[in-house]
Amino acid sequence: MNTQATQPLKLVFRGRLDFGSQRTYDLVVKHWQTRIENYFRAEVLFKAEQIFDPEALAINVPQQTLMSTEKFWRNTTSLLQEVAQYALAGNVGAWWVQNGQILAEYQIEPKSDKVAVAEYLRGRELVQQGGMEEANIALSNAIEKYERHAAAFERRGYVNYKLKNFNDALHDFSKSITINPAAPEPFYGRGKVMMIKNDWENAVLDFDQTIKKSLAVQPIHWLARLRKGESLYHAKRCKEAIPELKFFLQRKFQENDPNLRFKSKAEFLLAECEKQA
Repeated sequence: MNTQATQPLKLVFRGRLDFGSQRTYDLVVKHWQTRIENYFRAEVLFKAEQIFDPEALAINVPQQTLMSTEKFWRNTTSLLQEVAQYALAGNVGAWWVQNGQILAEYQIEPKSDKVAVAEYLRGRELVQQGGMEEANIALSNAIEKYERHAAAFERRGYVNYKLKNFNDALHDFSKSITINPAAPEPFYGRGKVMMIKNDWENAVLDFDQTIKKSLAVQPIHWLARLRKGESLYHAKRCKEAIPELKFFLQRKFQENDPNLRFKSKAEFLLAECEKQA
């Protein structure tokens, strides 16, 4: 990065880190305060009272856009990465955005030998490799060790969806939403299950929540717009589907964006909706 240290940057943060016990939470609070006083000199974007949640024993960063400098960006992401290693579960996303494009991104999460952490990471890796049965076991192990592991429930929901265990997938996505209603991924997953069940009205509601809880620079935001438009079409609400499909088609996707392959589907749905509207 060759940006001048004083140049304002558009920075977006969102996420949550769960520590699971009072003892660990207290250690994290102490670590944060010590590092602020002795190293970062208060040059970070969040004060402890803004993000520490003593009732949930968590760090909770509501989605927000801030204008600041590269120094504050580096300090804040560095400190969040430090305290994340105390966590049992969770993720804080940090994005540097300019003109609708992501210039830099951090997905800050625990990476430790704690069973809940290690089994979740192993399960997620197995999902990427296509080992769904083994992934199911690993993610279940993570949940057994930490029953409020929202991300593990979401990934296990995806696994159950791929294995066509749709009722189990519905349970897992709903459980993830109950634990962490700020994350867009379980809403998207549950919406896909609703589509399988031809429950178009509830699918629309879940995809709408995905859109609201995601960033316009994230692929899931646009996938949700397409799926919302598709669900509205099947629900015979074509006039409402047309704007969603037009939004999707007006977006210029990068070559590596998974949305690119759905352009023809969106064009077909839009044409059908315009015939019926």
